[in-house]
Amino acid sequence: MDQSLKDQLSAIQVGTYLMLHGKFNDYTINPTIEQGKLKSIDWANGTLVLYSVTYDLDTTVQLDRISYIDDSRTGSGALGPAQAPDLRQVGNDWYRGDTKIE
Repeated sequence: MDQSLKDQLSAIQVGTYLMLHGKFNDYTINPTIEQGKLKSIDWANGTLVLYSVTYDLDTTVQLDRISYIDDSRTGSGALGPAQAPDLRQVGNDWYRGDTKIE
């Protein structure tokens, strides 16, 4: 495990929601994500346990397979909409952004 990732993980408190990016299995080509609340870290065995609130189960992750740690989220799901609405109605008028459509 990269030392900067180890330092970052060492500073994270148990119960913090994490989104971990990495190659966690050998049957996919692309990296995947494991997410949940940090339950424990076993430095001796090189693993950590995430608790999934969504599925009510624990997932064990190998520390040496983590490539990126996102601890900025508070739960699963998107941070915002994929696309902002193009048009909006104000009274009887329609706007695209701040431009009134005639």
